[in-house]
Order: sequence, then C-alpha cells, then structure tokens
Amino acid sequence: MDKRVYLLTIVSFVVGMVELIIGGILDLVADDLGVTLGQAGLLITIFSLTFAISGPILSFLTATIERKKLTIITLFFFLIGNIIAALSPSYTILFIARIVSAASSSLLIVLCVVMAATIVKPAYRARAIGIVNMGVSGSIVLGVPIGLVLGNAFGWRAPFIMITILTLLSITGIYFLMEKVGAEKQLSLKNNLRPSKMTGYYLPI
Repeated sequence: MDKRVYLLTIVSFVVGMVELIIGGILDLVADDLGVTLGQAGLLITIFSLTFAISGPILSFLTATIERKKLTIITLFFFLIGNIIAALSPSYTILFIARIVSAASSSLLIVLCVVMAATIVKPAYRARAIGIVNMGVSGSIVLGVPIGLVLGNAFGWRAPFIMITILTLLSITGIYFLMEKVGAEKQLSLKNNLRPSKMTGYYLPI
C-alpha cells in the first residue's frame, strides 16, 4: 500500500485535533479573554456546527479543483485560522478564527479520504480510508489531553501554536510528496449531502 496514506493520516489527525484541543482549558480561555465559561464553551459548539454545515457545501463548490492544489490552499486557510486563534486579542476574534478553522478542516478531512482512496490500488481503498479515519478518531481521543497538558504548562494559546507548526509541516509534506489528483465529477449539492456509508463523512459519491 502507498506509504503516502500515512501522510494523509497525519494531516487528518492534525486537522481533527483542533476541534477539542481547547476542551480541557476553557477556564483559561474564559479568564484571559474576560468571558464566562459558557461563552468559552461555545467555541467548541460553533466549530462543530460550522464543520457539519460547511463540509458538503465546500465539497460541492470545489469539486472541479485538482485535489492536491485544493488541499494546499485549504491547509493555508486552516493555518491562518489557527494563527489568528493563537494571537486573538478578544473573544470575538477567537470565535471567528474557530469558524475559519472549522470550515477548512471539514473540507480537509474529505480531501484526505478522497486522495487516500485515489493513490492506492482498488484492492487497498477500504484499508486506506480506514487508516485515514483512524487519524481522525485518534485526534478526537487525544485532542483534550494534549490541549490540557500544553495549556496548563504554557497557556491556552500554546495548543494553537502547536497546531500551526504541525500544519506548516503538513503543507510541506503534501507539496513535496503528493502527486496531482484529478478533480472528481461534480454532482448536485443534494448528492453531496448524502453521507458516505463507508466513512461516515460527507463525500462526493
């Protein structure tokens, strides 16, 4: 099986981790930005809502763009979102940064799965998709403890700085190691809203 699948798994892990990485340090965020704990909790809620809504829509709007190019562009948006989050001077700016990160991450998860299935032989497609999904699952499990450790040690901005560094490494890896992957046949938005039975994510099927 193509070893680049593991690169896509790492990317999916990095992208997936950003949703819950502040889950254990919401009190630090609230204290620093002068908001209630409930308002800080909305940073996770808005991420989840944006992720769910933007995934199928962005997949439809970008269906005709070559996959490697689109992945790098989307990673840059994801990078910007996390840089803004790390430097946020206010709750409002951090809230906006979470929306940007969520929208870009929803498309990146789809792209990782699609590219993993494309670069391997047909016999390995299910395995490749499963491996990439393991990256997402691992990020959900490890996001909170990693954020908790970094946040308590270096402040609540530290997890976002770590994500920023990992995103830069992901961009480098995709640019140098991935080959071009042709765009998918563009389907209707209705079809894009159908969840894939194999992955559980919204994919163009």
